[in-house]
Amino acid sequence: MSFDPRFFYDDYPRIEEAFGALADISLAPRGPGILFQVVRELDLPPDSVALDVGCGEGRHAVRLAIHFGFEVLGVDPVQRHLDLAREARRDEPDEISSRVSFSRGTASDLPVADASVDLVWCRDVLVHVTSLDDAYAEIARVLKPGGRALVYQLVATPLLIDSEAAVLFPVMGVVPTSMERVVTDVAIARSGLQVDADLDVASEWGEHAEEESGRASQALLRLARLRRDPDRYRAAFGDAAYDVMLGDSLWQVYPMLGKLAGRILVLTK
Repeated sequence: MSFDPRFFYDDYPRIEEAFGALADISLAPRGPGILFQVVRELDLPPDSVALDVGCGEGRHAVRLAIHFGFEVLGVDPVQRHLDLAREARRDEPDEISSRVSFSRGTASDLPVADASVDLVWCRDVLVHVTSLDDAYAEIARVLKPGGRALVYQLVATPLLIDSEAAVLFPVMGVVPTSMERVVTDVAIARSGLQVDADLDVASEWGEHAEEESGRASQALLRLARLRRDPDRYRAAFGDAAYDVMLGDSLWQVYPMLGKLAGRILVLTK
């Protein structure tokens, strides 16, 4: 709507306090734990074989073994991640650590046999993949008939302008086309996988983190400081570290502004 002086200076002040009070009430945002709830609803039996694609330091792989009794293989291209994951696994009881292993690999080249996996778990990974066609074809290849895949990623919304993407995507290692919903949808269709659920979580994870720990406001405060005095931080840690900290702060703030949105896909082979 266009600026209306009468509404702005007369009508709105009469409702501003009540409006603010309503906006201050939580909308009960769902956090990352929703992914484990989705897996629970898949009702896969214990001893199912799960593949954590882009497992990082292994936290999710271990939780899949703990919560569901799965045999879990975590795959990641970064050796440091695999080393830390294996180290953390040693701290778990034998009945858990014996169920979890880690191996080098990528979303486009998974080190497992055809039709050998009951569940593919893939969180915060596919935005870094050059070819979503290859990644989803690999997911389809390794799943058993009737196997399930759970994919979470952020997608760009129309509110993210080109100049913002040009700053954010390179430093975060994002392939721009892999942030587009339609590219994902086409890749899934080409793979032959069936979409059982497509859940839009929008800004919920950011809201949840803010309500639990103030993480989003911390990222916003860091962002303001980084931009106000960049030389301070570049001098202390270097240009590359500055760019990563700036990019990570934007990555946390932009979902709160609706420029990025979370998407959960549940797929079946």
